This record gives sequence, structure tokens and C-alpha cells, in this order.
Amino acid sequence: MKAEHSRRQILKFGIAGALAAPLVTGKALAQSSPEFPAELKLDWGFYSSHTLLIKNKGWLEEAFKDVGTRITWVQSRGSNNSLEFLKVGSTDFAGSAALSAFLARANGVPLKVIYVASWGGSSIIQVRPDSPVKTVADLKGKTIAVTKGTAPYFTLVRALDQNKLSINDLKVVNLQHPEGFNALQQGQVDAWVGIDPHTSQAELAGDRAIFDERSWRDGSVFSVSEEFLAKHPKAVERLLGVWVQTQKWIRENNGEFIDFVTQVTGNDPKITKLTIEKRDWKDPVPGEELLNSIRVVTPLLGDDVLRPGVNVDNVLSSLIDPAPAKKALGA
Repeated sequence: MKAEHSRRQILKFGIAGALAAPLVTGKALAQSSPEFPAELKLDWGFYSSHTLLIKNKGWLEEAFKDVGTRITWVQSRGSNNSLEFLKVGSTDFAGSAALSAFLARANGVPLKVIYVASWGGSSIIQVRPDSPVKTVADLKGKTIAVTKGTAPYFTLVRALDQNKLSINDLKVVNLQHPEGFNALQQGQVDAWVGIDPHTSQAELAGDRAIFDERSWRDGSVFSVSEEFLAKHPKAVERLLGVWVQTQKWIRENNGEFIDFVTQVTGNDPKITKLTIEKRDWKDPVPGEELLNSIRVVTPLLGDDVLRPGVNVDNVLSSLIDPAPAKKALGA
């Protein structure tokens, strides 16, 4: 992917001021206090188009300018990356698949899911156009690339279960999403399960989907460390105010958003358009729908991703905190 364009190039879209203004006025304004930290750390990724927008427009920096909070962005390559950053304290917030956040909490990471950034599905298993693999059942004994602990991994687990197979029936190569995509293109693996924009790139290049269940409504969520949430609730609320305004802007300016992401990533506009069209930028308050999307997969999880003896119901009951999102939305 191409390097990010300069701030001057990116700001030519002319929306930074329009969005930033409401984020630092009215109720959002607050006097400097211990509730606003000196630094706020979070991840971004090329696969996470809304974080590209927020980061490159400087909207978060603008929102915290009056309280002097420094914003530090850490690049992530997927859910496992972002949650590891949160676990070790490199970030205070993490964007990830909902099920990945559940697993992190189940395995000891003290986090709360506070927002659903978008809905969609990483639910496509792809093979090369000339592959003899025609169905999921044909994967038995084959080699497949996937990133463990991410949404595509759980897609694979569910698809295999529907075909009376398990992970143990395959040769799984644990690769980050970009490397998995490249491995498929180079014929190093028989199949691949990944995320956008790579899945859209593969689709447009002619790769075949042997499993495609885009009706699965999986959440791309935003989590915070419990310690940060307890110490800085107003900072969390203000940050989510930026997320609320960003989702609103994306819904109202979809064409401009596609142009923006295309320019920043250097991807083909067709790839960007297909990627963004798969996402739904509504219903951000985490609740029962999100928990149910996790619950349906938990019986299929093995000891390789979920610690033995974990009480799934207890983890689910403590996973989400909808209050910050409701406050940010004015609900």
C-alpha cells in the first residue's frame, strides 16, 4: 500500500473544520482536570477506514486541544495486534472484531467494549480461480491461511462446523491478513480467510469464494481498558463524540469517503467502493445483538484460542458497557 499522503493533500477534502467544530463546543467542552489525561493512545489501521479518516483529519486532536491531551496513534494490522497493544499498555483503546474482544477479556485482558464502529462480516473463504477446491468440504487436508483470534478465523470455524469438519482437519498457517492474501496469490496455500480491503481486492482479481455468508452481522468494536475508563470517563465520552460524528459524516458523504480512503491507501477505487459498501455505520451502542453474535460461536472455540474452564456467560455479562456510547449520542 502507498504511504499516507501529506496532511495538505488530505485536507483538500475540506471537511475537517466542519466536523471538528461541533466536537469541542457545548456540552463537550470541559475545563482541564485529572479526568483528561496527558496522553491518549489508540490504534489505527489501513483495514479500518474510519480510523484512517479520524487520524488523517486530526479530528481527535482537535477535540482534545482545549484540555491539552496528546493523541498517540499506533498502527495495527488486525484485531490480534490491536488487542495485544491494549494488553501490554501500548494503547488505552483498541479496535477489533467483537469476538476477538470477547476472547481477550476471557483470557485476562481487563477491557470493556464501549462502541460498535460498524457492522459487517469477514465471512468469505477464498481460493484461486483455477483451484480444484470447490466447497468447504474440499478443504479437508488442505492448507489455509488465516490470522488466529480474528473474525476471519471464527468464520472458518463456523464454516467448517457446518460441513462436519474442524480446524484439526486442515493445515492452518497463522499469517497476518496481508501476508495471508499474498500467500494465496503466490500459490503457497490452498485457501485464505481474511479481511478487507484484501478480500475485495481478491474478489475483483477473480479469486473464487467457496464460502460467502455476508448476512452474518458481526460488529467491529471499540474497547477501552477498565483502568482508563474508571479514571477518565469524560475523556472516553468525548472520544466517542468524535466517533459519533464520524459515523454521521460517513453516512452523509459516502462518495467523498470512498474518494478519501482511495487516496490515502492508494487502492483501486473499485476495491475501496466494494469494501465500504459491505459495512453498516449505524447502531453503535453495544447490546444484545452484539452479545448474541458472539454467543453463537463460543461453543465452537477450542483451547487454542479460549482458555480452558472459562465461564462464557460470566465473560459475556461483563464484556460491554453501553453507557459511554449512550452519553455520546445524547440518549
